[in-house]
Amino acid sequence: MPEELTDREKMRKIPWSISFSATSSVFGALTLFGPVFVLFLNELGLPKTRIGFILSLLPFAGLLALFIASSVARIGVKRVFVTFYLLRKIVTSLLILTPWVLSRYGSEATFIFVTLVVGAFALCRATAETAIYPWFHEIVPEYFRGRYHGISHIIGLLASALALAAASYVMDNFSGLGRFQILVGAGVAFGLLSVLCVTQVPGGAPRSIEGRKHFGSIRQALGDRDLLLYLLGMGLVLLFIRTVVMSFIPLFMKEQVGLTNGQVLLIEVGSYTAGLLSSYLWGWAADHAGSKSVTILALSLMLILPVWLMLMPRNSPTSFLLAAAALVISGTASAGWLVGDQRLLYVNVVPFEKRTEYMAIYYAWMGIVGGFGPIIAGAFIDLFQDLEGWWAFTIDPYTPLFIAGLGSLGTGLFILSKIRVDGELGIGRIVGRAIKRGRIQ
Repeated sequence: MPEELTDREKMRKIPWSISFSATSSVFGALTLFGPVFVLFLNELGLPKTRIGFILSLLPFAGLLALFIASSVARIGVKRVFVTFYLLRKIVTSLLILTPWVLSRYGSEATFIFVTLVVGAFALCRATAETAIYPWFHEIVPEYFRGRYHGISHIIGLLASALALAAASYVMDNFSGLGRFQILVGAGVAFGLLSVLCVTQVPGGAPRSIEGRKHFGSIRQALGDRDLLLYLLGMGLVLLFIRTVVMSFIPLFMKEQVGLTNGQVLLIEVGSYTAGLLSSYLWGWAADHAGSKSVTILALSLMLILPVWLMLMPRNSPTSFLLAAAALVISGTASAGWLVGDQRLLYVNVVPFEKRTEYMAIYYAWMGIVGGFGPIIAGAFIDLFQDLEGWWAFTIDPYTPLFIAGLGSLGTGLFILSKIRVDGELGIGRIVGRAIKRGRIQ
């Protein structure tokens, strides 16, 4: 049995995990996880259904976690993560060849090529993240977890915002697929740097877990009422986040609102900046008021987004500013959701001694939900591609998607409110106390 890390040892290495978060965020923003990749797929001329299919490969691969979690624990979560995290950077670099494939073999072969690259990346990512969830459950002290996620989120968002600001310049000053090659190359370079950072994070030693006991523990975990409520509620929330916020807002802003590619990336910078400015406060609130309270408040704020998007004027002088305001709301709410949700998961839902089994279920379920999200969204948009009109707001192919997302988010929020969490003070009470004591001016 490996020796357990002390809180002092964990805190001493926190800067390395924060550095990992920053460099990894740049990699994600410039490659497969940001608006750049969606705009890249659109530049290839792919229909929305195919874009949704490609995006779904990333989360669907999470199902692998159920079958490999015990093996990953036996090998050592750090060793597995570093190996497959490095491999996915190498796989991502193959996207630089896309223009050559397109010019040599045509659009159909290009779709197959991109699908294979993303599929291989998704398998490496699923293996790596099966390892990182229990690993990072181990290396952050409980008392610091809310602030850790807040600080990590701030640094990650700052790095992403700077990366997207640079990407906006590249998109507006270069043309064709070559600009995407520049961004992918830069993203991979930061990805390799993130591998170097994460090797310095402690813990992650091999653990002895028998396969049969692992699956027995998974069956027992599925009898945990709060885990099931969390999975169902957060699954519905993720369905909204995956379909509306992450996947197709860049194309909505470009096709319906009338923004340029560079403007689309700039409003994403605004979203990241809003998240950056609010993340530490969300983390502080999570540690003091409680994870559930912060999660519920942030998701309630997120309900504004789909309504705002439907009411936005199109091709207007004010469109850019209103789009930026919408993404500021989204960025602020997303920061609170991520901080509150991660603390809720790690502190209130997942028992430390059963972290491998619980996190495998979590990752696999979120993969299923996150995979269906882009597929449903892409099919929705293509199905209603001729929809247009005016009611209390502009009706377009994205309107049914926003309405469905609003229902999904609202239902998920209601279910999450039923999770039992002891000892939470609540946002209202903790803010009142802080103001009274002069901590918040």
